[in-house]
Amino acid sequence: MNNPKLMQLGICISAILTIAAVTVQSCSAATPAMDKIRFTDLPPTIDIKPGSRASFDVTLKNYGNQYADVSINARSVPDAITIVGDDETKLVDMGKSVTYHITIRADDDIAPGIYQFEIADKSGVDQHTWEAVSVRVKGEGVSIPPSNAGSEETEAEKSSGFGIVALVSALLLAYRYGCSRP
Repeated sequence: MNNPKLMQLGICISAILTIAAVTVQSCSAATPAMDKIRFTDLPPTIDIKPGSRASFDVTLKNYGNQYADVSINARSVPDAITIVGDDETKLVDMGKSVTYHITIRADDDIAPGIYQFEIADKSGVDQHTWEAVSVRVKGEGVSIPPSNAGSEETEAEKSSGFGIVALVSALLLAYRYGCSRP
């Protein structure tokens, strides 16, 4: 390869393939094959008023090939929201599901708005995939947009493919710029 243009093209293609391989590899860490205990249903949004309680059910299914003792773990719970109830451990048979009834309480002085926290299965046979739960606190005379209207982020910006397309475009521009120089 004595031709510098071919060498630059080869370097660009190698960089793109390397980035694609790393991206695919990092995505595979959360594939369903590795995630043996998964939520099969989560509520889209929990509505609650200040000073009250709200309940919802979540179901965990065991896709693995062994029994699992499972409970629910929570993180990033906003200060004005409390998870009430038990953290009961349940035995989940292979291919079977268990349902957890979760109750949350909102403080009296919580401001209207949309809050989030995360829940995951807690077991010794799984990687504990975290799922977001949205809580919409309604107040007197305050209008809160639906949970899907609150985000101004486009679907393209949410996708990891957007970053790859941007990177490939930047590499191609750099290649063209390098080719056009005397």
